[in-house]
Amino acid sequence: MSSWRVMTWNLLGTRDPDIARVAAVVSDHRPDVVALQEVRRGQARRLAQQLGWQHYWTVKHYPYTPLLWWRAEGLAIVSPWKLSARLATTIAPEVSTWTYRHRVLLAATVTRADDSLRLFDTHLAGEDVDRRVTQARRVADRIRADTAEGVVVAGDFNTTDDSEAAVLREFADVGLVDHGGALTNPAEAPYQRIDYVLIPQAAQWVHTLTPAGDERWRELSDHLPVLVEFAPR
Repeated sequence: MSSWRVMTWNLLGTRDPDIARVAAVVSDHRPDVVALQEVRRGQARRLAQQLGWQHYWTVKHYPYTPLLWWRAEGLAIVSPWKLSARLATTIAPEVSTWTYRHRVLLAATVTRADDSLRLFDTHLAGEDVDRRVTQARRVADRIRADTAEGVVVAGDFNTTDDSEAAVLREFADVGLVDHGGALTNPAEAPYQRIDYVLIPQAAQWVHTLTPAGDERWRELSDHLPVLVEFAPR
């Protein structure tokens, strides 16, 4: 089986990023699948159309009203390969969908000619360490219930020095590991790493790629994209 290339990117869709430029970045990185956060439905659709790819999208919250549905923010999975077995669920049932504090999980199976991968895309809480760890545990619980093989988790974990170990421990309990990476936020001069791609413990890690930040990246998002390549065993 050939290696997998998985990308994650928080697009900060409320700032209307240039989707043509985003598509060019994605194309240059040649991922098999991309996990997007803070992206609007129309932005995910246009990105997929420009790449000629498939996509799944789910709403995270409505910043205004459902009547302005095109401004809803959510998660998306985009891939040149077949996407199936979609899962979309809340990981913050105690939080209203009217606030940005609401959090969700999106999953899909990516199928190539010779193998498949189950990708979970999420965006954990940013304002509260305990809530962030609880949400990571809920994602891990969904993975346990899913029973799929070849699972990867990607997204914006909003980790800080006092929560990274606790968040990653929840995912380690379901066999997912972090192989390290560069700082990802803010895009023009990053000083924190909050974007991750976690791969199966049994997989052979190949490399992790995060571009060096500058103002050109800031024009696209406040986060830098992260690409991880690994080979199944």
